[in-house]
Amino acid sequence: MPTRRSSRMSLSERRHEAPISLPSPSQSLARRAALAMAVASAALLAGCGSVMPNTGNQRVLGGPIVYTQVGRGDPTIVLQSGLGDGRDPWAAVLQELRPHHSVFAYDRPGYGDSTATPPTPRSPCGIATELHELLKSAGIKPPYVLVGHSIGGLYQYAYSRLYPDEVAGLVLVDATHPMHLRRMQVEVPLMANMLDSMSRRVFRGMTQAEFNMQQECVDALLQKPRPDVPVRVLTRTVYSPMEAASGFEAMVHGLEPNWLPLTGAARLQPVEGSGHYIQRDKPEVVVEAIDEVTREARERAAAKERAAKAADVASAPEGTVTR
Repeated sequence: MPTRRSSRMSLSERRHEAPISLPSPSQSLARRAALAMAVASAALLAGCGSVMPNTGNQRVLGGPIVYTQVGRGDPTIVLQSGLGDGRDPWAAVLQELRPHHSVFAYDRPGYGDSTATPPTPRSPCGIATELHELLKSAGIKPPYVLVGHSIGGLYQYAYSRLYPDEVAGLVLVDATHPMHLRRMQVEVPLMANMLDSMSRRVFRGMTQAEFNMQQECVDALLQKPRPDVPVRVLTRTVYSPMEAASGFEAMVHGLEPNWLPLTGAARLQPVEGSGHYIQRDKPEVVVEAIDEVTREARERAAAKERAAKAADVASAPEGTVTR
C-alpha cells in the first residue's frame, strides 16, 4: 500500500531550511563523528502518515488519537514506536502477529494520523498514562504484552512500573535506556550538544516536547514495583564507523546490561545483522520474541488459575461441590 505523503516538511527539507553552523577551526575525527551521529539520530525521527488501517480513535483536545486494532486473543500485544514515528515501522511485525494474536498499535499525538494536542506532559510517565487511558477508551482490557522500540521502549518500561498489574509481558526493541541522555552528556558531550542544538532547529511540536522531557520522572520509576513477567531485551549489533568512533556505541553497550535488573530479564538478546530498527531489519526476530513472551504469559496465567482452583477446593467445606 503506498504511503500517504505527510503534510510536514521532510527532514532533508528542514536541514536545508535551517543549516547548522559548526565551529570553524576544528575538523577532527571526533567532531565529524559527533556531527554524523547527531544527524543520524535526527534522521530516525521523521514521522509520516500511517499505511496501517485506522480502526478506531479517541477524541481529545485538538483532534483524534488514531489506532489500529486487529486479530484476536489474550493478552493483547501493544506496540509503541520511537521518537517521531507513527505506526508504520511495525507493519511487518503486525502482519505476522495478527493471525494468532490481538494487536494494538497507534500514532501518538502529533504523529501520523493523530492530530490531537492533549495537555498530557510528553514525559515517559505522561505518555504511559495517556496510553493507559487510550486502551481503556478503546475497550481493550488488561493484561497487555508491551512492546516498545527506541524511546517507545522507555515509555513501555514506564507503563510497566506505573501499572504493573496490567502487564503480562515486556519486549524491548533496542530501547532507549532511562539514563541514555544523561550518560551521553557525560561520555559523549560533543555529540550530546550537537544533538541538543539540532533538536531545537529541526524538531517541532510533539517530537520536540518528547525529546526535551525524556528524562523527567525516570528516577521516580525506580521506586515503583517491577512486574514479575516474562521479558525480552533485543539489542542492535550494527553500528556505523562514526558511531563507533564517537564513543556512542561504547556508551550504549555500557548501559544495556542495566536493563536486566530494571526489567527482570534473564539476558540480553543481540540481534545479528540489525541496526536500530530491528522490527524492520529482522522482523522475524521481534515476532519470535513476542510469541515467546506471550506463550510464557499464557502459561503463567493458566498455572495461576489452576492454583486458585486447587486452593478453592482445599478450603471448601467437606461435601461442597466446587467448579
